Amino acid sequence: MKLFGYGVLTSFGILGLCAHFLSQYQYELFFGWLGPVVAGSVTIIFVEQASKKDLGSVTKTLAIGFAVKMVFYGIYILILFEFYSFYPIPLICSLAGFFVGHHALEAVIVNNLSKPKI
Repeated sequence: MKLFGYGVLTSFGILGLCAHFLSQYQYELFFGWLGPVVAGSVTIIFVEQASKKDLGSVTKTLAIGFAVKMVFYGIYILILFEFYSFYPIPLICSLAGFFVGHHALEAVIVNNLSKPKI
C-alpha cells in the first residue's frame, strides 16, 4: 500500500503541474485523474487483503476487480458526459494517461505480493 501511496502522490504532483500549465482544463484533468485513483486504491486494498490469505485469493480478487472496474469506468464516463459540460479531449487524455500509470503500478504491486517472502 505504501508504494501505491507514493504513486498517488506522484500522480497528484503530475496533475498539479498539468493543471498549472493547462489551467483552462483543470476540471477535465482532475476528473481524468480521480477515476483511476479511486479504482486503483480500492483494488489495491482488496488485493492486499486477499494476499494475506493465499495467492489463489489474489487471482480471484483481480478477476472480480477487473469486471467491477469495467462497470465502474463505464458508469463514471457516462455520468461525466451526461451531467458535466467540458472539453472531452483533455478529459480522455488525462483519464487514459493516469489509467495506464496506475494500472502499471498495480501490476508492480501484485508482482511484489506474489514473490515469496524470505
